[in-house]
Amino acid sequence: MISFRKSWMGEFRWIITLAVSLAALLSLALIPWFLERQHADLEKTIQDLSSARILTSELALAHSSQMMRVQQYVASGDTDFLELYSEDFKKSESRLNELDEIISNTPFSSSYLIELEKLEELIREWQVLHAPLMDDRGIVIRVQDFEERIEDDRSRYETIRSETRAFENLLIRDAASATIKSARHAIIQIWVTVGTIFLAIMGTWYIGISIYKIRDMLRNESHRRQEEVFARREFRAMLRGTGDGLVGIDIDGRCTFLNESGAELLGYKSKELKGRIVHQMIHHTRPDGTNYPKEECPVYKSLATEQTIKALDEFIWRKDGSYFPAQVTVSPMKDGLGIIGVVLTITDMTQIRDSEKALREAVQARDEVLAVVSHDLRNPVGTIAAAAELLADKPLSSKRWNEHLGLIQRSAHRINRLIHDLLEVANIEKGQLAVYMKPVDTNYMLEEAIVSARARAEEESVSLYKEIDPDLPSVKADLDRMLQVMSNLIVNALKFTPEGGKVIVSATVVEKGVLISIKDTGPGIDPDVSEHLFDRYWKGRHSLGEGSGLGLTIVEGILAAHGSQIEVETEIGKGSTFSFVLTCS
Repeated sequence: MISFRKSWMGEFRWIITLAVSLAALLSLALIPWFLERQHADLEKTIQDLSSARILTSELALAHSSQMMRVQQYVASGDTDFLELYSEDFKKSESRLNELDEIISNTPFSSSYLIELEKLEELIREWQVLHAPLMDDRGIVIRVQDFEERIEDDRSRYETIRSETRAFENLLIRDAASATIKSARHAIIQIWVTVGTIFLAIMGTWYIGISIYKIRDMLRNESHRRQEEVFARREFRAMLRGTGDGLVGIDIDGRCTFLNESGAELLGYKSKELKGRIVHQMIHHTRPDGTNYPKEECPVYKSLATEQTIKALDEFIWRKDGSYFPAQVTVSPMKDGLGIIGVVLTITDMTQIRDSEKALREAVQARDEVLAVVSHDLRNPVGTIAAAAELLADKPLSSKRWNEHLGLIQRSAHRINRLIHDLLEVANIEKGQLAVYMKPVDTNYMLEEAIVSARARAEEESVSLYKEIDPDLPSVKADLDRMLQVMSNLIVNALKFTPEGGKVIVSATVVEKGVLISIKDTGPGIDPDVSEHLFDRYWKGRHSLGEGSGLGLTIVEGILAAHGSQIEVETEIGKGSTFSFVLTCS
């Protein structure tokens, strides 16, 4: 009876052990899949929030343009501005619809939709003020009558602008939160996977023990070897199933095993790394080229302390000499006598770091655009407002009237140029700059650029010369874009050349095509300035002169679209030369 009871208890324990092991194996298959789906949802959320942030910025720009059109119409009475307002109104409606569609699919849709509805209500109330100007039957209210509403119009616009900025900040905050959750999720996924593998290994090991106890009299050496082979195959299958690189390391720091994910990450085959010092193969140098001391390596720290070491910001080197950011976890392996080695877990953090970098760049780009727009729009908008108020309040002579109208037109041109430059830079960064290449008469192109800059040269009291071969071959280019490049470079040269100086536009045939140069006799460019010369907005941040700091960025983008690049030669006190080569047609 006692023997039967022991036998029954042994078989029952074996059944429980088998059930736990099967559950562990099932978890090993399902949990990573479940966690991967959650990670994909987080990535989609980050992408949706980033798209929504871009649409919010475009919506704010459309509102700014609408306000400008209304002010231009009130200031001038020109109905052409109403047609431009109508285009901006349609653009605003389109961005609101796209934003509503994206927000509806995010996990935070309820709170976002409340904020979006509030913003839409403010926009509708603001645009109601413009309805008398935009009636299908034509103009139903005089400009003079509408001027009384302009202060209320500006006040409502500022409220909408503030709400739009708050909504954009909410998007940025939640995108950052989703990125952090994604990183935490990846860490949890690692530990859950390792824990499930450990549970499955322990269950398999206990199955072997239970079978050995139940079938002790029947098992022989052949069966024992078969079980060992089975256990090794199952262990390899488990190692193959994890997405992280796993490296077994003995107490001397040599590799004992490498799973398939690790081989794929590192570019080594298992036999190439096995028996080699791991630190010397994948962890020998820091990204800046300095040596990585063994005593600072997490592997040797774990071997010395017999503790689990986790490092979040490590860099691992591949066989091909490249490296990638990684999170590493070093766990000690022990037997009854002490530590026998460690297991190095390598998680590739490239995507997470790229997402963090993209988010930081997006926030920086937003801040830069806001800084440029707020700085460069303040003066012309103030000038327009002051001139319009003076025209409306005081009777002026025809000469003074025309002077103030000219001031308004020049200020509006500055605003339009800033907006145009911002859009050009955005297209360049997205790779959507349109160029239409065809054969262009080089002499005609250069002559057009010089003629256009003559008036500016006279204003600056700078002599503008040309040294151009009359028989230059045609080049393959977009004429309008190249005139834009020439205008930016010549105006820059005139602006920084002192009175009495000179700017020389020259062109000559070289092996690769036509070399075009713009040389000035200005003060030259300091070395600490030259490294930032083509950075977007940099000029706007560090110069007291006019301009948004986008001119040279646009020049570089247009030339890149033509398969060319700009070269700069400068000498302090003697001037600078900007040159580029265009291919002959």
